[in-house]
Amino acid sequence: MKFSIKKPVIISLLAVFPVLAFPCVSHASELSSATENLSSSTTELIEAKDSAAANVLSPEEELASRKKVVADALSLSLKEVEAARTKLNSANIEEESDLATIRSSILEWLDLEEKYFKEAEDELTSDDLNLEEVKSLAKDVKAHRDESYNDNLTDALNFIFVLETSKLTDTANERWVRINDDLQKIEKAGLIKKDLFVSEMAEARKMIDGARALVERSFTIIREIYLPAPKEEAEMSAPIEDESVIAEEKIPSVKDLCSAAIVNLKSGYAEFIKISTAVKKLLKLP
Repeated sequence: MKFSIKKPVIISLLAVFPVLAFPCVSHASELSSATENLSSSTTELIEAKDSAAANVLSPEEELASRKKVVADALSLSLKEVEAARTKLNSANIEEESDLATIRSSILEWLDLEEKYFKEAEDELTSDDLNLEEVKSLAKDVKAHRDESYNDNLTDALNFIFVLETSKLTDTANERWVRINDDLQKIEKAGLIKKDLFVSEMAEARKMIDGARALVERSFTIIREIYLPAPKEEAEMSAPIEDESVIAEEKIPSVKDLCSAAIVNLKSGYAEFIKISTAVKKLLKLP
């Protein structure tokens, strides 16, 4: 009878654990690629001098060509805004929390950016716009992106990165708890030796806890950006500078911290896979 519990108990162990993949990476990469394309397009539009090929175009054709470049730049900008908004709205954040306050702040900023880019689109579609005005509009859009938009978008994407890395860490922790419970049940049933996988579970625990610590450091940086402490409190908590320190230690970025957290989580999942594979062999299961 002791084998009657085998199938339901070890189902989570025998599942082929997926390779840990962070969903925001591809999202952020797409936005980064779009931003790079946008920067090169607007720079080309603004800085390119008349060439032999440009001289072949009629004034009307050149105007249409340059308007298209600006239109593409504005379209990419609006896609960036909408992608970030979608990610933020889908994030599971506790209401009335400081993270909810940060999300609201970013969403308000995204609304303003959307308004700016849409107004630029409306201006671009004016029939009265001439070539010099198109060039001027392109310079304004590029300056707007370079002076504030790009940095603010990076902060927003970092916030999304931390939220999703935190969610992955929670999921990994839930799996650790479930697998640990299943192992204890299997041990009690006499299917495997006691503490057979204690080292693997300890290593997975260490990796997950390490990921959580890195996520919390990331959240601290995000809070300092969006929820700065009052001046008096900041002055009181400011560290005393050590003049003997010649080179200041580089502070890791949110991206660096979250990337390191994901590496930890992958290592934790590797331990889960090792356990799953070993249990299958021990119980002679396919």
